[in-house]
Amino acid sequence: MNTPTRQPPRFVPTLTEVVDAPDLRQTRTPPHLEVEPLIAAICQQFQPLLAQHLHEINARMQSDIELLVRQAVMDALKTQNQPGPTAAPVKI
Repeated sequence: MNTPTRQPPRFVPTLTEVVDAPDLRQTRTPPHLEVEPLIAAICQQFQPLLAQHLHEINARMQSDIELLVRQAVMDALKTQNQPGPTAAPVKI
């Protein structure tokens, strides 16, 4: 089946309305937001998570410090109980 080729129309409709750029920018601008209340709301959402992490960090730090103090005391007592090297008397 052979269809005849169609000629394009002689006049094609075009967009004739002029778009004003400043009007376009005004429609896309978000409404004015207060910055401080937005920051406070975001920080408030993170507060429980932050408190939990700080509690865990505090517990780990206390455990690590206790371990370090225990090791330091054990090392100090070990060196105190060991006999020191005997030095030969110095002759003058």
